[in-house]
Amino acid sequence: MQTSRRLFLKLLATTAISRGLLNAVQAAPHQKTFASGDALERGDHRFALISDLNGPYGSTLYSPTVARGLDLISELQPDLVLCAGDMVAGQKISLTDSQLEAMWSSFQSTILNPLLQQGIGMIPTMGNHDASSQKGASQFVFARERHQAERFWERQKSRLGLEFIDAKQYPFQFSVQQPGLFVVVIDASSAKVDRAQRQWLEQALASESRSSDDCCVVMGHLPLTAISQGRDRAGECIEDAMHLTDLMQRHRVDLYLSGHHHAWYPGELKGQRLLSLGAMGNGPRRLLGTQRTSDPSLTLLDLFPATKTVLETTFSLKTLEPISLNSLPKQLSSKSFPTLDRRETSWSYGS
Repeated sequence: MQTSRRLFLKLLATTAISRGLLNAVQAAPHQKTFASGDALERGDHRFALISDLNGPYGSTLYSPTVARGLDLISELQPDLVLCAGDMVAGQKISLTDSQLEAMWSSFQSTILNPLLQQGIGMIPTMGNHDASSQKGASQFVFARERHQAERFWERQKSRLGLEFIDAKQYPFQFSVQQPGLFVVVIDASSAKVDRAQRQWLEQALASESRSSDDCCVVMGHLPLTAISQGRDRAGECIEDAMHLTDLMQRHRVDLYLSGHHHAWYPGELKGQRLLSLGAMGNGPRRLLGTQRTSDPSLTLLDLFPATKTVLETTFSLKTLEPISLNSLPKQLSSKSFPTLDRRETSWSYGS
């Protein structure tokens, strides 16, 4: 912990973060003060949410913002990291098995191992660049990539610190119960979430292992509606999303968590709470109707079981400051997709 603290302080100094932030790192464990000057209260359960770490096709390297994010996670010490996909740079048929193995090896040494060595587990979600579920002629277009991803995550399964409820189709779809949290991961690595998977999701959400005291999260890579410019088109959002939205509402899902659109936006769709994560790595994008490119970012969830409340804090990986909710438009609108309303980042969970 001392080593990670020194690295974090060095990073802050080199980016000219205010002296007040440096002093705050000495504060009591339950409270940190970041560059904005706001106090960040630690919940009984803390989770870091990340997505879209990958670089260009075939790359085994990660951008400086990924390193910054890992340093920030080390400082914030969440109980668990939830990753909404795109951990490696696949989705290219010409990539060889040795290239695919090299990318996953780099992910393990650069990201996964440092987290696990600190006792921080991870729930992974397959993204389109990890193990796309896109099909052609009833076959997976990227079948080799799915095979390599499955092999890699099967080897990691016992190391992740997770209590699996249903792992028959891990790592593509599975459910997990952790203290304060019930998570169902779906394979939304392409726009097609088929009928069989929706039936499985309904069964998973009705599990006897799920407690009304848990915050219930469904996580998939693609979002339910359009978030960013250039991705408000077919294939970039889950098909027939309103049916899936209705399903989650019937089963009292507290949050649908996604990546892929590379822009942070806490939204509400027909009463269902959504969270689109910003990219931790390359390729941040502009929100619909805006001119400014979203900062690379990560989001923190602090859960307070006594009041069944959640506090979301999203940090820019450029400034290491929390990003203001008021910096986001009140709505995201697209001609082809349902409108998404901005929501508050403090909310209640459970039934």
